[in-house]
Amino acid sequence: MSAGTARSVAHRSRLAATRRLCSNWQMSNPEDADGRTPLHASGGDSVDLQQYLDAQAAAGGHSTIPLSDLLRPFMSPAVRLRAKQVATAVSRPVSRRKARDEEVAGGLKLHLGSGGNNLAGWTNVDLVGARADVAWDLRRPLPFADQIAGAVFLEHVLEHMTVSEGMAVLRHAFRVLAPGGIIRVGVPDAGLYARSYAVGDGILDDLRPGRPTRMLALGEVFQEHGHVSAWDGETLALVIEAVGFSGAVVMAGGESQIVPAPDSAVRIPETVYVEAAVPGP
Repeated sequence: MSAGTARSVAHRSRLAATRRLCSNWQMSNPEDADGRTPLHASGGDSVDLQQYLDAQAAAGGHSTIPLSDLLRPFMSPAVRLRAKQVATAVSRPVSRRKARDEEVAGGLKLHLGSGGNNLAGWTNVDLVGARADVAWDLRRPLPFADQIAGAVFLEHVLEHMTVSEGMAVLRHAFRVLAPGGIIRVGVPDAGLYARSYAVGDGILDDLRPGRPTRMLALGEVFQEHGHVSAWDGETLALVIEAVGFSGAVVMAGGESQIVPAPDSAVRIPETVYVEAAVPGP
């Protein structure tokens, strides 16, 4: 069995397991899984082009910011993002105090870019409107002391930034992690999608079903949902080590040096994860 075939078989096994786990799942917020909404016309066929475009235009989650959902139809994604960034900047003094409180509690683990998926036992950090423990713009140095955290987790965050911006965020994480601390990063596996499109193994169709064409399904990974960069395991490991982390290695979803693994079950099938550590003293 070739390496590519082995990857495909392993992926299909993970996909089947996740579908059993989430058999009744219907996505209420496209940000929960980067828009992997099943699209089907009556009878299970693919939707036509106009239905697809209408669904893309209507996609959007729900915010905790007052009146935000009422204004959503009149604001572009870029304007909404800018509004959240401004609100987060205004709340910075309060967020710094919350960060200090989290440090005092001890055992700090940081979930950066939590996106409303708050993890128990972690300090969840994101922009205003994401219901995070600490509202913060990840492009700024984190409001935590040097070498204070034992673990940092980012899942489906870096693809919303340029590679350079993502490296800046990883440097902020490096600063707050203690020697030996673990970083775990998950991103949509653009390599998995691209290989599936090229060889027609069905993974693309399984993960993003009902699209009018397979190219439109593939394009979502690179161009939709606010994505501005594309990643595979090789690229992610390279970038993480370039920041200063050591021993970057691709990990299977649900398998981690962090116990329990913080991965979202819904995201695992399309995600590549890399873990690395801050070098010891």
